[in-house]
Amino acid sequence: MHYTQLFRQLRVARNLSHEALARRAGCHRNTVINVERGRRVKIDTLAGLMEKMGYAADSAEFQALALLWLEAASGIPFSRPETVATARRQIAAFRREAEQNCRKLAAAVVDAALSADQISLLVYAARWPDVLAIIGAVQKVVEAGASAEITPQLQVAEDK
Repeated sequence: MHYTQLFRQLRVARNLSHEALARRAGCHRNTVINVERGRRVKIDTLAGLMEKMGYAADSAEFQALALLWLEAASGIPFSRPETVATARRQIAAFRREAEQNCRKLAAAVVDAALSADQISLLVYAARWPDVLAIIGAVQKVVEAGASAEITPQLQVAEDK
């Protein structure tokens, strides 16, 4: 089933016309018609319409509609059992890898005997990709030491 079909069934089940639902939602009736015709629509629009029809975000109806919308938007058949099984395996593998990396990071922090301030700086840097890029560049310079490659570049920059 496509989300547009389910949406229509849910609207009809509530005995709402296109116009009545549009009035409740404060939108144009064409918005409701566009949903049912399969035109591209944001999930927020669907969520608002579902709410105005009386379906809570945690209701089975809303969740089914959201899953069908996601399938239509992504082209991935999430409602198929084999897709769900594959996704769960991949999520489990990702979590295992993330847990291993967390343990490695914790061990590195302990080995380096970092202070609370240094750990706070790491937490800050982890939230900002630009800061991580700067730290990576600085790390490369430190690892390279005063090599011949880096020194001429710095001298040229200073000469200008």
